[in-house]
Amino acid sequence: MTVLAPQRDLRQKVRWGSAALLVLVLGLFAYAKVFTPMAEDRAQALLEKEFTPALLNGVAPVGYPITSGTPVALLEIKDINVRRIVVEGTQAEDLAKGPGHLVGSAIPGQPGTSAILGRSTRYGSAFAHLDELKPGQEITVTTAQGEHTYEVIDSTVRSANDSAAFTGERNMLLLITGVGGSSPDQRLVVRALLTSPVFPAGTAATDVQTSTAELGLEGSNHSAMQLAIWLFLLLILLVTFIPLSEKIGRRVMWLIATPLLAVVLFEVWHHATLMYPAIG
Repeated sequence: MTVLAPQRDLRQKVRWGSAALLVLVLGLFAYAKVFTPMAEDRAQALLEKEFTPALLNGVAPVGYPITSGTPVALLEIKDINVRRIVVEGTQAEDLAKGPGHLVGSAIPGQPGTSAILGRSTRYGSAFAHLDELKPGQEITVTTAQGEHTYEVIDSTVRSANDSAAFTGERNMLLLITGVGGSSPDQRLVVRALLTSPVFPAGTAATDVQTSTAELGLEGSNHSAMQLAIWLFLLLILLVTFIPLSEKIGRRVMWLIATPLLAVVLFEVWHHATLMYPAIG
């Protein structure tokens, strides 16, 4: 009996570990498909509640400095059913809220080239159908300076390392996303020309050093550490609950464990999804 007990404990731990791994993998897939769009919907609702009065009162930002995550524009593309609040910044956390305006590029409607990045998968997939845009179709961007219209010129697939993807001519809008998540080394670039009047430029950004994270080529810089912390906490919970179930019974143990495990698992999945390239 004394020999069988450790073996039984080992088998139980293996079963728990296998079940936990299965839940982690399947849960991550489900979280990416189901919960990230819900998270983006909620973020967009809050952003619109913040941006609408700022727009009506003419106090939405049209020049720098602009805090990362601040709503700066309303992007509408009727032909592919896109209506999103655009935030300042293009790192993974920013693009989890919706499309992001590349720091240092022109504010839409102002002179120069404006770049907006968005996701093609996960978190609402705002730019999932960007490849369906055709030359001549219209894009509307509303800022505190008014409504600005752009006409699509072309759509090309470029290497992710092609810096020319962010180079426009005259007064242009660039919409940039991943290629359906299937080609991490490529991105789709839609170029559109401003057809409405050009508005005066606001204060330009200074000392801008664009990183690969801001170009959508990396995931969150902070999520790896956060993911490690939450995985460690998950391990502690599992190690604690195994002997606890023998003392208080499995039914009572699950009543205690379920809400705690749910919170930890959601944090694990959240930080795991942010580690993907931002425009993937």
